[in-house]
Amino acid sequence: MTDSEIPSGKNVHDSQADGSARASVREAPPSPPEMHFEASAAWKGDATGSGGLRLGQGGIEIPIAGARELGGAGGAGNPEELLLGALAACFVNTWAIFIKKLQVAYTEPAVRVTGSLGPDPAGGFRLTAAVIHARVPRMLLSSEGPKVEKTLQLAEKYCIISKLARAAMPVKVEVEAV
Repeated sequence: MTDSEIPSGKNVHDSQADGSARASVREAPPSPPEMHFEASAAWKGDATGSGGLRLGQGGIEIPIAGARELGGAGGAGNPEELLLGALAACFVNTWAIFIKKLQVAYTEPAVRVTGSLGPDPAGGFRLTAAVIHARVPRMLLSSEGPKVEKTLQLAEKYCIISKLARAAMPVKVEVEAV
């Protein structure tokens, strides 16, 4: 047997333990297509002005303004809360997927996300931490606690926005018994 005939095990479909001369090669599954999303914003005035955020898929418009604590007008969604909202929306959606997959009897999962804003060494401010409070009924925790924990671990691993947020700051998930 020459070196080129020795199977490497790479891209092999079936076992060669049976002595077959050559295993069939499995084609790599096609990569999913890259997806694109869009949001746009418009603003009137200076830092105390306001504007609107438009989300592409639903054509939803959200009024926006700077946070009062940062010298903005307030009274509308501010960027800090919108970021926490994106984290909450992604996490609860991802969590719901794993609740179904692991067959946990929880049809209305809910989260509350808090964030801390602090000085940025480079100037200005930055979000310094976020906590995702997973609201879980006490009865469910007592009957299916380990499964609930597993769904939360999976949601934390696969939530697209929490991955992004974790690259910039600590993000914790805590169970909040309700």
